[in-house]
Amino acid sequence: MEGVNLLLVLLLIASSTILDGLILCRAMNSDILCDENEKNALIKFRQGFRDPSRSMIMSSWMLEENCCNWKGVECDNTTGHVITLDLHQQFLQGEFGTYLLGLSHLRHLDLSQNDFLEALFPDFICKFKYLEYLNLHKTNFRGSIPVCLGNLSRLQLLDLGDGFSLRVDSLQWIQHLSNMRILDLSGVDLNNAKTWLHDINFLRSLVELRLSSCQLPKLLPVFVNFTSLQVLDLSLNYLDVPFPSWLVNTSSQSLVYLNLKRSLLHGLLPNTAFGNMYSLRVLDLSDNSIRGKLPSFENMTSVTSLDISRNSLQGKLPPTLPSKLKRLDLSSNNLEGTLASSIAQLRQLVVLNVAWNSFNDSITEHFLNFSDLRVLDLSSNSIILNITATWMPPFQLDIIGLMSCQLGTQFPQWFHTQKDFSFIDISHGNISDKVPDWFWNLSPKVQHMNLSLNYFRGEVPQVTSRLASLEKLDLSQNNFHGPLPHFSSKMKMLILSRNSFNGAISPVCESLVMNNSLMFLDLSFNNLSGTLSDCWRYGNNLAVLKLGNNNLSGEIPHSFGYLETLRYLQLNNNRLSKNLPSSLKSLQELKFLDLSRNCLSGNISSFLRETSQKLMLLLLRNNKFDGNIPLQICQLKNLIILDLSSNALSGTIPKCVKNFLTLAGVEEFPSLVYGPYEEYRKDVMLMLKERGYDHSVFFYAVIDLSDNHLSGEIPEEITILVRLQALNLSRNNLTGAIPCDISKLQHLEALDLSRNYLSSFLPSSIVELSMLAIANFSFNSLTGKIPIGRQFLTFDNSSYIGNPELCGMPLSKSCSGHFPEDVTHCNTPKKKDVQAIHQHEEDNWLDESSFYISMVIGFITSFWLFWATLLVKTSWRHAYMRYLNKMGNNIYVFVAIRLPNKHRPSKMKD
Repeated sequence: MEGVNLLLVLLLIASSTILDGLILCRAMNSDILCDENEKNALIKFRQGFRDPSRSMIMSSWMLEENCCNWKGVECDNTTGHVITLDLHQQFLQGEFGTYLLGLSHLRHLDLSQNDFLEALFPDFICKFKYLEYLNLHKTNFRGSIPVCLGNLSRLQLLDLGDGFSLRVDSLQWIQHLSNMRILDLSGVDLNNAKTWLHDINFLRSLVELRLSSCQLPKLLPVFVNFTSLQVLDLSLNYLDVPFPSWLVNTSSQSLVYLNLKRSLLHGLLPNTAFGNMYSLRVLDLSDNSIRGKLPSFENMTSVTSLDISRNSLQGKLPPTLPSKLKRLDLSSNNLEGTLASSIAQLRQLVVLNVAWNSFNDSITEHFLNFSDLRVLDLSSNSIILNITATWMPPFQLDIIGLMSCQLGTQFPQWFHTQKDFSFIDISHGNISDKVPDWFWNLSPKVQHMNLSLNYFRGEVPQVTSRLASLEKLDLSQNNFHGPLPHFSSKMKMLILSRNSFNGAISPVCESLVMNNSLMFLDLSFNNLSGTLSDCWRYGNNLAVLKLGNNNLSGEIPHSFGYLETLRYLQLNNNRLSKNLPSSLKSLQELKFLDLSRNCLSGNISSFLRETSQKLMLLLLRNNKFDGNIPLQICQLKNLIILDLSSNALSGTIPKCVKNFLTLAGVEEFPSLVYGPYEEYRKDVMLMLKERGYDHSVFFYAVIDLSDNHLSGEIPEEITILVRLQALNLSRNNLTGAIPCDISKLQHLEALDLSRNYLSSFLPSSIVELSMLAIANFSFNSLTGKIPIGRQFLTFDNSSYIGNPELCGMPLSKSCSGHFPEDVTHCNTPKKKDVQAIHQHEEDNWLDESSFYISMVIGFITSFWLFWATLLVKTSWRHAYMRYLNKMGNNIYVFVAIRLPNKHRPSKMKD
């Protein structure tokens, strides 16, 4: 950043010099009047803005007759023509009118940070042939940048930065701007400009190049020779190459600022990558995929800011680091070894961030003698801080990141000197002490405080007034006790889980009245008691509410229906009772609902008919719900975990479970913002151990309907859910056979069908479930031979006991004779199918009989109608008799003539 600051200082000096020159020129040439046409052009251009009087510059134009004396306007000392128009940072909105064409001698045009309301980029700018300086940074134009800009051969600065609605299909036109020194096209879409680097390479005088967020395509090999380049920013692009080789050669000697952040760099970082960068002050290679060891920095004597965070670097720190470093960020890599000796020499450090590496070191206060240090982050390493209780650090920190650092069993006393921090994280520090009262009063500006995963004890004081700016407080997994504290009006995330807080949750309600910012509230795993106050109408920004594993009782309050932004609701393992409130149907953003292990009752159908269709995890086990599983549950297409076990549900398993599209593999797993999987998996493991299983299996996709009163058959449609990892239908009244296609569930890790009334054979294809680690078919009426192979070789007797007709390994009962297995199980028609076939045959018999009966009736009717007509009509009868007589005579003559001719050749031959 120092390089950037240096440039800003230079620009300020230059601006001051220009301003002094303008004042001097105006004093010397006050009698020079601007051109009347140019004055009118400026006035009309001003009229194109909405409320130009807001501008400190334009508001003064009406007070002075001579436009050469207007603020933001400069005229030529000889001709009086306007040569400069500078309206930067006026934050006006309006039209970019063609009236500016009246300023034909313009050399300097700066309209940056004004809003032209997504107007098309004005082509007429190309007509300002004398233009040397064009700054349209953040002006909200759209469309294509015209190639005619290449005609502005005098242009030295072109800034169209943050033009996120602009695009360029080719940069060939820029080759003609040989005088260009500063080029900023940040945010402009250059995805189609395949030869961008080749084209820019023609700009031999280029000093500053900024192409951040330009969607630059893959960087093609090209010879580059930027001998004058000092600032290069290609961050946030798709370069998709190793560290560019042309930066290693002599073209990088003049570089002061280099930013390649998040540009898809990959591969090894050459050891000589920075060998020629003698002048470099700022280097940012963060958020890439660079591998290998850190290169030598011995030639980078001027560098003050070094950021190579979030890569894949490994190995130890180099023996020496640049001594002028003020900012060092190596976080989120795989670096190892010692740290103290390498950083001790960096006396000017302001930012030190080496978090999320594998450093292993013991650091004393002698290595932390940084008087200007503001950011210290050593988190997630194996670092021991051996700091004496009397140490007085020479710095005032803004960010204190010491997660997973060993700070000693006593609360660090040197914190007493830090009174200006906004962020502190000392979680997982093995501190077993009371939090001193002075700590809560240290910094009124603190926004983030994390003391979790320690052994802190005692009560938490009422810190509402003391920590008025606090937005996140995490005290989880400690030994705090006493009543809940009130929280500040700005609190967004409050995590007090896994402590021993007791009493009512009324302080939460009292704080909610004053706080509409709270988004995340976790009070789970405490000793809270009493009822859930009906105060939740004020929590309209809550996204996560976790009150599970307490001693809360009574009904779920109706005001939960006001939590319309809620995505995660966990009330499990309390003593909540009665029916679910109808207001829960208003929670249409809900993705995770856990009401398990309570005393809730009522018909589950009415609740499931109107629940959120975005639900991914639905956990209602260990309650007193009754009724059928309604068909509406199949509307939950995103469902991943369904647990309705240990209730009093009846009826059949709906066949429409095939509509669980995520489990069926039709749709991708949706992202869970607050990912509750880990907690649920631990819960499942606990349940398995309670039931006698001892397997380290982790479940993501689960259906558990066990321990209910479900009846009927297991629907074949359940085999469509190919992503299922655990299926538990045990302890019900299910009948029939195990579905033939159960082998389709290739991700299944646990299958429990025990304690039902299932019959028929185990399908032989079930051995194809190669991921299966838990299987239980015990206490059913299964028959035949147990399939052998793969995972089924690992299951013992307990998986099959209680099925007298089963035989084969691992049971002691051997099989005699041949069992038709799948032929019997899969191909033999079921009773319903047999009845259907019989019914079909009966229907066919009726159809055939009807055909013959109709034919006989038709024949008899036709016969008697014919003869009856002949008896009644005498003329018809006589005509019919003559016809028959004539036909008889014709037949007789034909036979009499033809038969002798047929036999005559035989006689002649004889």
